[in-house]
Amino acid sequence: MIRTDLAMEAAQAAGNIPGVEVLNDEVMPGVNRSRVTILNQEGEKAIGKKKGIYVTIEAQQLARGDAELDEHCSIALANEIRNMAGDALSGVVLVVGLGNRMVTPDALGPAVCDAVFVTRHVHEYAPEGIDERLGNVSAIAPGVLGITGIETGEVVEGVVERMKPSLVIAVDSLASRSLERVRTTIQIANTGIAPGAGIGNKRKALDQETLGVPVLALGVPLVVYAATVAQDLMENAMNKTPTDVNIRPGVQNILDAMMDAEGADMIVTPKEIDKVVDDVARIIADALNISLHKNMTIEEARRYMH
Repeated sequence: MIRTDLAMEAAQAAGNIPGVEVLNDEVMPGVNRSRVTILNQEGEKAIGKKKGIYVTIEAQQLARGDAELDEHCSIALANEIRNMAGDALSGVVLVVGLGNRMVTPDALGPAVCDAVFVTRHVHEYAPEGIDERLGNVSAIAPGVLGITGIETGEVVEGVVERMKPSLVIAVDSLASRSLERVRTTIQIANTGIAPGAGIGNKRKALDQETLGVPVLALGVPLVVYAATVAQDLMENAMNKTPTDVNIRPGVQNILDAMMDAEGADMIVTPKEIDKVVDDVARIIADALNISLHKNMTIEEARRYMH
């Protein structure tokens, strides 16, 4: 079983199947894009994802100190947000930061909310002096059930019912099948999201069906299951070491059994996760700020935040 939140990984594992279209290209130097479109129920069943569009922006050196590359990723992501959101960006946009602020690998959503340029209060209380380029943006980090005692979906539903936004953008940490994609990949989808799904703690979905408005889901893989790490390490070792082909089927059985072994559902995250979350949150917030506000540069948005 493939444990991943990334549609591109699920599609790769499933192979060439009807009902799923995959397009790969390079959108900027060093920045690759994969667009997975699930067309029907056959595609949904094959890769275990809802019908819709899933786009990943991938850069191997993402959030590693290359400011120019990080800005390119923000711009590429902003373009995808505009394409998926369309006219909904002209209304009220609610950014929802999912996750637990006190658990670093799960703090991406709240960290993004902290860096999003919110303007709904300005539109409401000081409309005469507002920059005409500013969109109508608000943000909330509703916390998690274990801390608030309230389901995240209930909080968001209540806010949406009161605000009546034209679009919800939910940001969350994801789980990947591959160590290589931790921190290097940003996924955006127009299908909504189930909070906690990446670590097997699935809650009520946040999507157009439950909220009544379009929902974009945005996230970065920051964790990998322990069983996946063990499998990858063993497979890499076998590929580098001459191995009798007769014993490979037995080894493969062991690898498959790891997925159900005790401790398999433990999660692994990079040791420098604090900095990773800070850097990736800034990249995503930059993308949101330049896509939700008209003709604004990253530098201008950062000046507004300060």
